[in-house]
Amino acid sequence: MEDALPTTTTAQHQVRTPPDKTLDTASAEVVLWRTAQIRAGHGPRARAATRALTESFNEQHEGVATALSYEDAFGTRGRLHWLVHLRSMSDYTALTQRGADRGSGVLGLAAGEDDGWEELFEAGSVRETVLLPHRWGIFGTATEAMMKADVNPVEEVNGRGRFRLLPAAGQTSLPVESLVTSASSGLLMHRTAQAAHGYRAEARVLARTLAETYNLNAEGRTTVLLFEEAFGQMDRLHFFIHMADVEAYQELMALDASPDPNAPRASYIQEWISPERGGGTWDKIILQGTTRDSLLAPRIFA
Repeated sequence: MEDALPTTTTAQHQVRTPPDKTLDTASAEVVLWRTAQIRAGHGPRARAATRALTESFNEQHEGVATALSYEDAFGTRGRLHWLVHLRSMSDYTALTQRGADRGSGVLGLAAGEDDGWEELFEAGSVRETVLLPHRWGIFGTATEAMMKADVNPVEEVNGRGRFRLLPAAGQTSLPVESLVTSASSGLLMHRTAQAAHGYRAEARVLARTLAETYNLNAEGRTTVLLFEEAFGQMDRLHFFIHMADVEAYQELMALDASPDPNAPRASYIQEWISPERGGGTWDKIILQGTTRDSLLAPRIFA
């Protein structure tokens, strides 16, 4: 009799809300990505504090924000990651007021509280990046064809125009229930790549095409969603590659190696730049040496 395979743990177990009420990378309009390096010798305390803070945050902000925690699976030992999924940009503004006296941002404690949190992590190691789901035209990156088709993501609110943010679930044609997300994935690969500024519109078309190609070929096993930095480096693209388990990674490798015209390889050899602009494939659009992959595993709350 064969031994049963171990059950993959997902980040959903970190929250008490049911999956349909948990904000994740598919349903949030804003994702705050925070990283911090545990100070040597403080691992158990730092991980315990992470659990306590995550559970407290989710209990207080159910329906408005969901914080999920992860750790590098391969990479820098003791580097923790939090993805704080927010219902809207205005909710982010409200949440940053919590702990403002200590400068701790969204995950800060109330003013005056002190549980020794700062001493658990290396000074200067905390990094925060605000990510927005990609939408056509974001940061003025609509292509000429989109502009002619009157792609307009601007809405009027109180007599003023504003860019309408939409959750990343809208990037794919697949039903929401089939998507693997930050809450339901066994492993989360975070890929960043820097687009050449001169081909920023083409880069978004390439990125969205690749993401959907993976989604259609790996439905229910892997879901790829595209995000952009709201504040930070312009034209740096963020792919969240949500995998059901470690086997899904090898399935993605098989897709990359497949000569099938419906597999991702076709997109890599396609001409994405118009002849009028000199033509070119993906390697002219993405700057060499800028693509980085990090593999994150959900923190286990036993």
